[in-house]
Amino acid sequence: MQPLPTVLPPPALPDGTVPTRTRERQANLERFQAELEFVQCLANPLYLHELHVQKYFEDPAFLEYLKYLEYWRKPEYVRFIVYPTCLVYLTLLKEKGFRDAMSDLGYVHTLIQKANRHHETWRAVPVAAAKEEPQLEKEKEVQVDVHSPDA
Repeated sequence: MQPLPTVLPPPALPDGTVPTRTRERQANLERFQAELEFVQCLANPLYLHELHVQKYFEDPAFLEYLKYLEYWRKPEYVRFIVYPTCLVYLTLLKEKGFRDAMSDLGYVHTLIQKANRHHETWRAVPVAAAKEEPQLEKEKEVQVDVHSPDA
């Protein structure tokens, strides 16, 4: 794995000087960023298919690495995750049946379609608004007289 060029220098101190990072701290930051990037790649079913094609799912060391990545569920780490679906797939990858299903492009495309449908219809609704919504829907119902000439 290449070192990431996107590691930013530490912020300047109030007096304008920039503190230096120790090699260990720099290495930890690079590892954090690499693992964050990798775990979020798991949100892409096509990426999972590629891992299957390259036989990563047959490598016991890789499967252990997936177990190691479970630490991303902890509150101090999960706040950095932008694509929470990656944690769903991380769970599913524990199952051999799911890993084997990644060989089927039809199944992979089904996962993509389901995700797209979810994102098309998902909306954040405050709890109070969600409780009122059924009542609002009922108020919006239109009565149509089937015997009316306008109907």
